[in-house]
Amino acid sequence: MRTAILTIIIALAAVTANAETNPFFVFDNGLRGENLKTIASQLDLAKEIGFAGIAWRTDAPERVKEVLDGSKRRGMKCFVIYCNLELKDGKMVYDPRLKEIIALCKSTDTMIWPNMTSKQFKNSDPAGDDIAAAGLRELADLCDANGLRIAIYPHVNVWVHRVEDAVRVARKVNRKNVGVTFNLCHALLDEAGPRIPALIEEAAPLMFVATINGADSGASKKELPRIIQPLDKGTYDVGIVLRKLKAVGFKGPIGLQCYNIKGDPKTLLTGSMNAWRKLSDVLK
Repeated sequence: MRTAILTIIIALAAVTANAETNPFFVFDNGLRGENLKTIASQLDLAKEIGFAGIAWRTDAPERVKEVLDGSKRRGMKCFVIYCNLELKDGKMVYDPRLKEIIALCKSTDTMIWPNMTSKQFKNSDPAGDDIAAAGLRELADLCDANGLRIAIYPHVNVWVHRVEDAVRVARKVNRKNVGVTFNLCHALLDEAGPRIPALIEEAAPLMFVATINGADSGASKKELPRIIQPLDKGTYDVGIVLRKLKAVGFKGPIGLQCYNIKGDPKTLLTGSMNAWRKLSDVLK
């Protein structure tokens, strides 16, 4: 009896430890190549390597449905749908397919993942905040009716250029289903490496998603191939990010950025997954 109870306790402890580890998903830009022409082949590779799911993008609604349904069948999840919101002529505009995509994502907990651009306002200019907040509230209402959240995606060289901008805008929107993303590569491209723990601390109350990748310490913003590498490459200690995410209590999904990485996807993603399994011990 004592042995049986001990076995159950150990099993429960293992389940709890696994549950506490943040889900790890792969960007769709890491699932491209000669043998990955179909959505099914991309999902199969992500599943084979061990990802909890994928990120997708604004796409034909029937393709988004294929991603959602295919992920579910494989025991995975489409965590986010990337899109662009533009401040233009005093309002926020976006791809008309987005409304149909939001409806397709109903009750999946897939997040809408927007970068925010503008030709009217300079990067990081708070003069665009009121327009952005009004548009995001409307989008937030639509998402809320479908059980979805919005995680603003800071991207260098656009209006929401930094995570600080995303936090400022999300606070102005003031909706429970509007939060932010912390992107390691975009923080490094902004040459904010030394401030990363402080940036995560600032974003933590609103953080829905984080993204990581391998990178070299000290790379300049002009050296993109050094700033976005497979997770098992580079000299930057990604543990800095993961330890801080744990310290602030972040339990959300973490994505693997793969933009413009050259090479065989299976080999590269397998190396990144092996690195994740070692690095993610700090999150347990």
